[in-house]
Amino acid sequence: MPSGTSTASEATTRSTPATTPIESSPASSLSPRLSEAEFDEHFGDLQRQIESHYDGSTVDLPFPDADPDDVIVYRKDVYVQPDPTGYEPPLLEQYLGHFDGESDSPVMPAKDTLDTSEFDDLEAEIEAVSPMHYLHTDGLGTEQTHRGEDPLDRKPDATIELVPFDPAEIGSFHHYVVSHLAYQIRDCFLRMGVKPPVAFRKAGWGKYRSFHEQKFCPQYENYWDATATIESWEPKVP
Repeated sequence: MPSGTSTASEATTRSTPATTPIESSPASSLSPRLSEAEFDEHFGDLQRQIESHYDGSTVDLPFPDADPDDVIVYRKDVYVQPDPTGYEPPLLEQYLGHFDGESDSPVMPAKDTLDTSEFDDLEAEIEAVSPMHYLHTDGLGTEQTHRGEDPLDRKPDATIELVPFDPAEIGSFHHYVVSHLAYQIRDCFLRMGVKPPVAFRKAGWGKYRSFHEQKFCPQYENYWDATATIESWEPKVP
């Protein structure tokens, strides 16, 4: 069977966070600061869509030939302002500055020692969030997509992309989304062949395409699997 079919569906039960969520920048630094009402305004449709796979209700999909048990990826684009690439020093450097030692230091700061007010000083906010976009693959090598309307005429700053999982397996969908965005940053480092900084060395569901690579390419471990025991965070030379 082609990669990314039943495997991705089965993976959802292992992609829920098994550890404390990690929070990052730019988009994921905003998400934990949202009130529950604000979070629901932006991402409630995504949460309810995922819940529909498990609560016995009808799963509404824009594909007439799609089976809800096929691999479905739900995406939402997030736009933030001001431009997150315009900060000096860069946001990632500011975030890593809260960790002792070099970026690969094993020393993690205690939660109560972090001065989160410095992150608030960034004054970033969500400018817009897209409606849901959909990706469907039928297990036979056929992939189809459906995009909602883009709210802004520019590239998004982040894209949430989740496969259905049982919401009963997590404590908070809000925290799950925060973790998911941080795992995407981890995946960006891995795809460059670089060991992620210690702040992003957590296993869990990140980018959908990265899941394919980590599952089927020998240079990666199963970083997408929240239950996996990771032996090395440095991609092997293929």
